[in-house]
Amino acid sequence: MSKEFAFIPKALHLIMLFFPLTSFLLIPSIQGTTVATVLSSMLFGIVLFLPLGDVKVSILKELVAFFAVVFVLSCCSQLANLGSGLKLGEELVLINRADYLDTFYRTSHITQTLYLIVGFLIYLLVKYFAEPTTIQYMYWGLRLLCFYALYEFFYYILTGQNGDFMSNRTFGYNERSASLFQTVNLGGMHFLRLKGYTGEPSMFTFSVMPYWILAVGLKRRFDIGLLLLCLLLTFSTTSYFMIFAFACFWFLYKRQYKIFIAAGIAVVILGVALQMEPFSDLFKGVYDFVFADKFGDEAVSSRDRGSNLQTHIIYWAGLDFYHQLVGIGFGYIRSTDFFSTLFLNTGLIGFLVFTWFVFRNFQRRIGPADLNVCYKGGLVAVYFIMMATVPEFAYPSLWIYLSIGYTLETLKTKEFLKT
Repeated sequence: MSKEFAFIPKALHLIMLFFPLTSFLLIPSIQGTTVATVLSSMLFGIVLFLPLGDVKVSILKELVAFFAVVFVLSCCSQLANLGSGLKLGEELVLINRADYLDTFYRTSHITQTLYLIVGFLIYLLVKYFAEPTTIQYMYWGLRLLCFYALYEFFYYILTGQNGDFMSNRTFGYNERSASLFQTVNLGGMHFLRLKGYTGEPSMFTFSVMPYWILAVGLKRRFDIGLLLLCLLLTFSTTSYFMIFAFACFWFLYKRQYKIFIAAGIAVVILGVALQMEPFSDLFKGVYDFVFADKFGDEAVSSRDRGSNLQTHIIYWAGLDFYHQLVGIGFGYIRSTDFFSTLFLNTGLIGFLVFTWFVFRNFQRRIGPADLNVCYKGGLVAVYFIMMATVPEFAYPSLWIYLSIGYTLETLKTKEFLKT
């Protein structure tokens, strides 16, 4: 990068510090105006007017291909809606539910597509302008998120009140806060579920989990510990499942079979210890909240997620073949999982295109081997979390993680194995 354009990576570093900040809007009356999205849009606008040679040509090629896919899918779905007389059932989880009779170019189709475009701009900026130091700033952004989340956690323990002073974002016609205040009762003690300024515990998991896995490959010991602690304090079933799954995979990959024996002994000792008061009540509270209740009738969120998934897949299956291929329109519904959201909105074609876009990063040849495995493990994790529990595509954390693989591929070992 020429010194003349050195300001681009520096501006990108500033964006990295604020990319997890999603419950705060610079302009509260305009959705999507987070610090990262506004700065990224402004920076990309500047980049378009700079003489960047081959880099600019490559950016424009990708941008044209992206808009072509979005435009074709949009036209196909809307023409299908117009020609078939599509009717949106009241059982669907629609965005802008008040307009359920409107099936041709709904307002949400336009607004959600704008969010998608901004996400792709962030992807291009990181892919073409990230430097070795960008990774350092990226993890400082995550550290700031964790520090704020821990502040909220301990503030609640000390005062019993919500200490969030940053969130100002609201959703829906009823102006519901985008920052949820959720607590858990463990052995008679109340704790705040960590979410920081990502909005809610599930979004914290979505934003942090792939970077925790990547931190293992980068050997960032402080970040491994900090991110792991915060993921555990979300009391999220998804967090616990992904941590357990990755730990099992990692020990098998590293052939550390003795750890399984040690872990088995530790589980036995822990099981004995948890039979004693007051540990038994605490353990029972954690187990019931994180696991047992999630698979029983008590878990409202799990019931809703399963019900919404079934409702939308059944609705998709009842559509004509053309609609099943191209969907009813991007941004029409927002289920509690991205699988049924994507399948119904964009059809089989849209689902396959998105899946290809995520997993084409498996082609990245990143060294050393441990880092390569961890980066791709993070891809699997973020894809699974999206499809199963989080219907969110606009968070900068997703687009940054997808594009940072290109940066890792071009760096030397000594450049990124730093803390």
